[in-house]
Amino acid sequence: MKLIVFFNGWGMDDNSVKILKNSDNYEIMVVNFPYDVDNIEFEKYEKIYCIGWSFGCYYMSKYIFEKNIENLSTLGINGNGEIIGRYGINKKMFELTLNTLTPQSLMKFYENMEIGEKFVYPKIKYEEAKAQLEFFEKNYKPLDINFDMILIGKRDKIVPRNSMIKYCENKEIDYKILDFGHYPFEYFEDWKEIVELINKEGKNEI
Repeated sequence: MKLIVFFNGWGMDDNSVKILKNSDNYEIMVVNFPYDVDNIEFEKYEKIYCIGWSFGCYYMSKYIFEKNIENLSTLGINGNGEIIGRYGINKKMFELTLNTLTPQSLMKFYENMEIGEKFVYPKIKYEEAKAQLEFFEKNYKPLDINFDMILIGKRDKIVPRNSMIKYCENKEIDYKILDFGHYPFEYFEDWKEIVELINKEGKNEI
C-alpha cells in the first residue's frame, strides 16, 4: 500500500485538496494544524510520499525528517523549511499580514493565492486562522532541510518565486516552475500527476 501524507497550508482544512482525484488509490492523509503525525504507522506502507504546501512545507520539514522514514519521497509546493526571510516571505510583510489581519484581509489573502471557481473555502473561523499565524510566528526558526523536489508557482504572490528559486539553487534541490499562483491544486486533476513529478529531473519550466 502507498501513502500520501499531505501537509496543508495556513488556515486550510481538507477542502483545499478535495478537487483532486485519486485514480491510483493511494491512501491519503491530510495533516492540518497542529500537524500531528505521531499516530501514523509509517512502517506498514511500502512507499510514502510526503507533500507539503506553503507553510505545510515548513511543518513537514519539522516533523517528518526527524523520523528517518524508509521508502520516503518528499515534495514541497510553494514553500520550504526557511519560508520566512530571504528564501521566502519577507519578514516585515509577514508581520504586517499578522498585525493587520481581519476577516476582510483574510478573504483578500485567498484571492491573492489565485484561487479559481473550484476552490472550496475552508471551514475555519477567522480567529482560528489568526491563532495559527501567531503560533507560527512565536515558534518559527529556519530549518535546513532537503527535499527531493520543489514545485514553484510561476505567478505566486505569497511566497516570491525568485526567493524560492534561490533557495533551491543554494541548497541544490531539484525544482520545477509551473504555471500557477500560490494555490496549485487547480493546475492538477489527480494526485498521481503530483507524485509523478517528484523524481523527475528539475530546473525547468513547464
